[in-house]
Amino acid sequence: MVRKVYGIIYIISFALFPWLVMSPAISLLANIPIRLGIFCLLSLAGAFLFRQTWPRQGWGAALLFTTMGYATAYKLASFIPDISSYPFSLAWSEASRYYYASLWLSKQVYGLSVPPSVLHPSRYLLQSIPFLIPNSSLWFSRFWQVILWVTTASVTSWLLVRKLALAARSKPLVISLSMALWGFLFLFQGPIYYHLLFMVILILWGYDSTHFWRTLLVVLVASLWAGISRVNWLPVPGLLVSALYLMEVKAKGNPLWRYLYPPAIWVLAGTGIAFASQQAYQLWSGNPQAWFGSSFTADLLWYRLLPNPTFPLGILPSALLVSLPLIGLMIVRLINRRQEFHLIRVLGLAAILGVLFMGGVIVSVKTGGGSNLHNLDAYLTLLFVIGSYIFFDRFQPDQLAQPDENVQGRLSSASITLFRLSEGIFVAAALVIPVYFTLTTGGQLPKRDYPAAQAALQTINTQAQQVVNRGGEVLFISQRHLLTFNYVQNVPLIPEYELVFLMEMAMSNNTAYMDAFQADVSNQRFAMIVSEPLVIQYQGRSHGFGEENDAWVARVSEPVLCYYEPAIKLDSVGLVLYTPRLNPCK
Repeated sequence: MVRKVYGIIYIISFALFPWLVMSPAISLLANIPIRLGIFCLLSLAGAFLFRQTWPRQGWGAALLFTTMGYATAYKLASFIPDISSYPFSLAWSEASRYYYASLWLSKQVYGLSVPPSVLHPSRYLLQSIPFLIPNSSLWFSRFWQVILWVTTASVTSWLLVRKLALAARSKPLVISLSMALWGFLFLFQGPIYYHLLFMVILILWGYDSTHFWRTLLVVLVASLWAGISRVNWLPVPGLLVSALYLMEVKAKGNPLWRYLYPPAIWVLAGTGIAFASQQAYQLWSGNPQAWFGSSFTADLLWYRLLPNPTFPLGILPSALLVSLPLIGLMIVRLINRRQEFHLIRVLGLAAILGVLFMGGVIVSVKTGGGSNLHNLDAYLTLLFVIGSYIFFDRFQPDQLAQPDENVQGRLSSASITLFRLSEGIFVAAALVIPVYFTLTTGGQLPKRDYPAAQAALQTINTQAQQVVNRGGEVLFISQRHLLTFNYVQNVPLIPEYELVFLMEMAMSNNTAYMDAFQADVSNQRFAMIVSEPLVIQYQGRSHGFGEENDAWVARVSEPVLCYYEPAIKLDSVGLVLYTPRLNPCK
């Protein structure tokens, strides 16, 4: 009976830390060092409750599971503010994503056919599911996106644990569960987006090193998805199955060409199909070819590799912080058993990680690359898989080293101790860093002014209706989802010039697109423009996202403000209604 009471208290304790951080009544945990200290104390107390409930488990297992569990509970709780019925966007581009998702079913939603998105089609295809339900709400689309985040990360982590076969190799269940929770947290360090994990899930589920053709089919299906995703993901399905092959299949006893031809075919066929899928989508979508490929024309901002206002930690230091524990573990393990593995297998894994790392770095430094590691998502995914395989001894040896061939067999006791200490440090860092990244995000639940939002909606509806009744057009640059979810009614959709894509075209300096925009603005085509406040203020690299701001100012704000003026300012929701100037700039 006492153990059951401890167990109930232990289960309830998972909600304590999220409540302490997110409660509006408690401001103390806004301080990150205090937050981390409280988390450590709670984890120790939780480990005690775990031991009282399951006394056969050791303290190490109890603390490991509790720490991973508490951090995961906090991560899950951090999604609560994202599931909201607040009618306006919760962040700069948050609600724009639902507008682009709706374009897959534009005829049903808007009554007219609009080409689907140029950017991230596969992401918006997944997000379009709620629109299969007539009159689907904004709340449900937000809820669905959270489901996508949580489900894909959970299933990916679980499938990898299953592939590692920890239970079959006499690992306690608590270790398997802890590994799954750690994997869930690791995947959010990028974060690694759900439309990439969709491919990873398919491969981890369907790959079989003993069935070449089945694996090829899985690669081709995943590559079709990669082709409608991002250009730097085209080779990812082939590279992922190749990494699994290199770790599971021995090279010894096979001619080198025979050993390497399966992964070579998977990579070449997969990348080829992905490229064909990309080209087919571009033709089918109905969008102009000139709109694609913005990633290749945006400026590369190499200074963002190091700490900068946009990314205070910097791309390289942050990537090294996340990578080094797993890389260190792999090096220690492989050095210790270097006689057991054919060199081509190790070099192949290193090459895969190196190629994906360099590709992610290049995408990260382009204008609009963001302020986190999400562009290193493919690299982090492969690091997650390869590092886990090597640490849990699933990297199949070509031969077992004899005692005198083993590194530890030739080292002094002091050197062996150093090896074990290094491994322990890397293990601890690999566990702590994802938890640290998780705990240092989020905070108190936001307070949103719903009455002010309703008043702003009424103003927008009234002004838009007046424009439409006079035969004018209303352009929603910002907050276009208000049309998607019928917050603004009886206003025809103008498909061009939505915030996210307009910013993409401005950053990549797509001359044809921006010339068309500026022509429509100078001709005062629109009787009203709904936008965030437009100001002419250049910032440069001394400010966060300074180059992005300057591209927007030069190619959007200046043209609009030359021919339009603020008519109504809705400060409570960060919007301005612009109408044509009587005396535009010359």
